[in-house]
Amino acid sequence: MIFMIMALLILAVVIVWVFDVHTVLYLKARTQNAGDAAALAAARWQGISLNLIGDLNILQALALSRGDTTAAAQITDVQARLCFVGPLVGLLASQQAAKNNRAYVNPDYMAILMEHVADVSDYADIFPEPYTNAWPEYAGMLANIAEQGVAAGPDNTWYFIPPITDLPRNFYEAVASLDWCWFYWNDPGILQSYSGYQDWPDPPTNPPPNTFNCEVFGLGLLPFTTVLPGGAGTVERMNQISSERGISPETISNEVAGITNTWYGYAWTSWSALAPDNNFPILPLQVKPEYDYAGADAVIRVEATADPRMPTVFPGIQPFLIRSAPSATRLTQSAATAGAITWTAAAKPFGYLAADGSPVRPDAYAIVLPAFHNVRLIPVDAASGSNIGAYDIDWHRHNKYHMQIYWESGPAGLEADCWYCQQLQTWEDPAFRQQGIDWLNDTNHTCDQVVGGGGGPGGGTRRGH
Repeated sequence: MIFMIMALLILAVVIVWVFDVHTVLYLKARTQNAGDAAALAAARWQGISLNLIGDLNILQALALSRGDTTAAAQITDVQARLCFVGPLVGLLASQQAAKNNRAYVNPDYMAILMEHVADVSDYADIFPEPYTNAWPEYAGMLANIAEQGVAAGPDNTWYFIPPITDLPRNFYEAVASLDWCWFYWNDPGILQSYSGYQDWPDPPTNPPPNTFNCEVFGLGLLPFTTVLPGGAGTVERMNQISSERGISPETISNEVAGITNTWYGYAWTSWSALAPDNNFPILPLQVKPEYDYAGADAVIRVEATADPRMPTVFPGIQPFLIRSAPSATRLTQSAATAGAITWTAAAKPFGYLAADGSPVRPDAYAIVLPAFHNVRLIPVDAASGSNIGAYDIDWHRHNKYHMQIYWESGPAGLEADCWYCQQLQTWEDPAFRQQGIDWLNDTNHTCDQVVGGGGGPGGGTRRGH
């Protein structure tokens, strides 16, 4: 009889546990779909915005060809606004895509975005406006999106005033995992020389931000005032595109090549140039030349928590379970940690132009021209700013609120329940650092550097997708 009761009890626990596992797997798939859809929606609007700005460059040339400088100036103003409105429409579209895939509003994401709205309200005193009334309008658009609910965090947001992130995330992970080889490869002397928080160098000075672009899903463009780059060759290509896209039956005169005007161009780099900072996961494979560009992409973070049916404890029968079936006890304990899911996804608009019958990069003509035909998911670590983690809640709070206290007063002001603060507390212990020194000495500094696979010193990337 007792055996039957025990068997039925264990069977009940297993059934509930299997149900919870199914729930978590289903939630993981749903969260992945939501993140992927949101990233694709954001990148699609980046491509649409870039094509629109390229069309407007052609319309400017047509206006100048007619001698209509007033229209050309008005077009420049529209382009300046599109650099903000287009990506923010992408942010709005990404939220709808995530919600359509049953991702729910994340109150923490909403709080981060509303915090940033308050920061943007101060921009008028700090940064020149890219167009009239830019900062109030920008703050208003962000606030409107936040009020509708944020389900997918724009994780590669490039803040004009970024939080202090002098210590890389890899530092904290190396401390937590006793990865002494990370210190050997990245800062070999710090284990011996460090004696206190005042030994850290001053946080680096951030370069001047590109305030002509939206911080969220920015396009990486810059206006510049000059004669038309590429001269008559660019005029010829603009006429071809105008005809192909049905922009205008008029022809741009070659005289436009010598007129000084404000054009929108790219502040982009090659895609593979991200390798030193992002553990570029595509290397050693070569990117096709026409796609070897980086400057506009979208990284999305989606978080979800399952609601497990399995209790974490059975107060009345826990002693019985421990004595009779340790495996059943472990099943109940696993319910406490099985429910949290985070998915990050990245996407990028793809396109090319033609030159002498061959495909070339979209920025081959220096100014923006409509070139983007498609959008694809890309490895997260192959996206620009993928290591920012703007909507990684714990990372955001640590850098924005805890690090300033640490720089000023050391570990005494760190938060006890912050994982990153806990690693700093561990680091401050001289015995911990001595452990690393001894390990490296005992192994004769044998830290193999894996080559290939885009993994940097340790091999692999932060994320497997």
